[in-house]
Order: sequence, then structure tokens, then C-alpha cells
Amino acid sequence: MKLNKLLILGLALILAGCGHGFEGEYTEQVGSSVEFLNAFAQVAGEKTVVIGPDYIDSDGLRTEYKDIFVRDSGSQKYLILQKPDNSEEAWKIEDNDTLIRGGGLVSITLQRIQPKKREAYD
Repeated sequence: MKLNKLLILGLALILAGCGHGFEGEYTEQVGSSVEFLNAFAQVAGEKTVVIGPDYIDSDGLRTEYKDIFVRDSGSQKYLILQKPDNSEEAWKIEDNDTLIRGGGLVSITLQRIQPKKREAYD
């Protein structure tokens, strides 16, 4: 019985250490298929976003999430950001280095520029 409990605890610790695979630093580009809106989006320029195991840093502000994980939905994959109140935001996974937020009139593309480095304080 003790062995089973130890195995379950060990497995839980291993799974807790696994990330969602999208940790890293990204550039964020705003775009639109509507020419007028796209002109405004281009003025906004690019900014850098850092995605961690359970947070996102943008413009020096950190947003904590209850969980960040990948969900399969048919043939498409989404990065799910689950808030403490269990509400969710879904970002489309284009490929291993590209995420897309939105998709209506305006969309935001996040392109990974470097993977997350493991720090001693992380």
C-alpha cells in the first residue's frame, strides 16, 4: 500500500514539473484583414511577451493563471489559459513557435523568438 502511494506521489510530482511546451519569449504583432484596421494595427508596432509555466509577462505586468495547458479540438490544438475563476481563454496553436489570439476583425500573432531559460529562481 505504501509503495502505491509513493508511486502515485512520484508520478504527480513528475507531471507537475512538465510544462505546456510554449514557455518562452515572443514578439506580438497585431494585424487585420480590413485595410483600415490594419493601418492602425501597424502603428501599434511590436511588443515582447514572455509566457511562463503559469503566467504571462507583458509590458512589465505579470498575469498569473491557475493553469496553462494544450487542448486538442478536432485537428486543431489550442493553448488554454485557465484563470483562477476557472474561465478560459484559448489561443490557436499555428505551429511550435506561433500562437494566434483572436481571429475576428483583428488578430494578434505571437512568434517565439527564444525558448524560456530555466533560472535558479524559477
